Amino acid sequence: MKIALLCSGLGRIQRGHEVFARDLFSLLGGQVEMTLFKGGGEPAPNEVVVPCISRLSPLIETVHVAVSPKWAEVVREQERIRIEGETFAYAALQRLLEGGYDVVHCLEQEVCNIVFDNRHLFARPPKVVFSNGGAIAARDLPRCDAVQEHTGYNLRRSDPARAFMIPHGVDLQRFRPGIETDFRARLGIPAEAFLALSVGTICHDHKRMDHVIRELAPLADVHLAIVGQESPESPAIKALGRELMGSRVSFTTLPHAELPKAYAAADVFVLGSLFETFGIVYIEAMAMERAVVCTAHENQRSIVQQGLFVDMAKPGALTEALRHRDSALFARLGRAGRAIVEREYDLTVLARRYLEEYARIAAGASSLPSYTWRSRLRANADNAWRRATRGWYRRAG
Repeated sequence: MKIALLCSGLGRIQRGHEVFARDLFSLLGGQVEMTLFKGGGEPAPNEVVVPCISRLSPLIETVHVAVSPKWAEVVREQERIRIEGETFAYAALQRLLEGGYDVVHCLEQEVCNIVFDNRHLFARPPKVVFSNGGAIAARDLPRCDAVQEHTGYNLRRSDPARAFMIPHGVDLQRFRPGIETDFRARLGIPAEAFLALSVGTICHDHKRMDHVIRELAPLADVHLAIVGQESPESPAIKALGRELMGSRVSFTTLPHAELPKAYAAADVFVLGSLFETFGIVYIEAMAMERAVVCTAHENQRSIVQQGLFVDMAKPGALTEALRHRDSALFARLGRAGRAIVEREYDLTVLARRYLEEYARIAAGASSLPSYTWRSRLRANADNAWRRATRGWYRRAG
């Protein structure tokens, strides 16, 4: 069985999405014939760097959008991601056609649509699998043969005919209690300070790092470290942090391999988002025996299970949750979190489930386009419209 794993952001972007791709490839590379298609970085055995227009490219730094100024930057970012995905998919097509893959596993919906729409080009069409990392509703899912959901909550809202569920996992050898760390010393955080850690893109819209800053600012004995990929909103968030917390807030970006040192230095892990499709950072913190403080959303309750759940939409709720800290409770939650991760999110255990699902999907019938009465009616209608409009333009000329 041959698998192609496609992730356009890998090699350029550092989010949970890309961490998932790298971990899955590392996990299964020795057990199945898998090729990793990535948008950046260096070539390596069984890894293909696909030339594409990166979402970070200065060529598309300024995108003209016809929307309200309030949403302009969000829409620009969506456009940049779309361009990256589409150019990546078309650039990867030749290697996919040559590869003879049984399954093509896509992490971006733009990539998934293009591969699926061109499956008729393959001598032996592969099955196309989409990892629904954005909790896309069933009606908006990309065109594909199967959909991977990451939680039971998301599975219930997905397409029952195509969906299966395998959660994200964590490497329990890399993320484990007792790791030595110089994280505090590097950032100038006092050894005796109570340190809250937040990991994620430094932005307003999703990770809500500005919310975490506002909520922790009134707690004069709490320091905050924010570790994550920068965004166009990062300068404003950093300025807010300096204004409200002064030297009690630190910002940095770390390679994923160094993240365990950040978790090891923290007393508690905090994420201000109102919803996450999954949130790999939750289980990374749990694997490090760090108590997790997060949204009280049903999805996050089902993932974290043993955490401090807060109404993140309510001003002051996070402040109060950390104002009266119970060190014994945090220690108990940390130990419980590690046990949950060992039981449910250990990558080595999840490997078997991936192999089983790939084999099941690969054995299914190919869904090639076919000529049906519906397609015939649609083609006739399209042809009639073209003839009518062509005649109108001739008369107008």
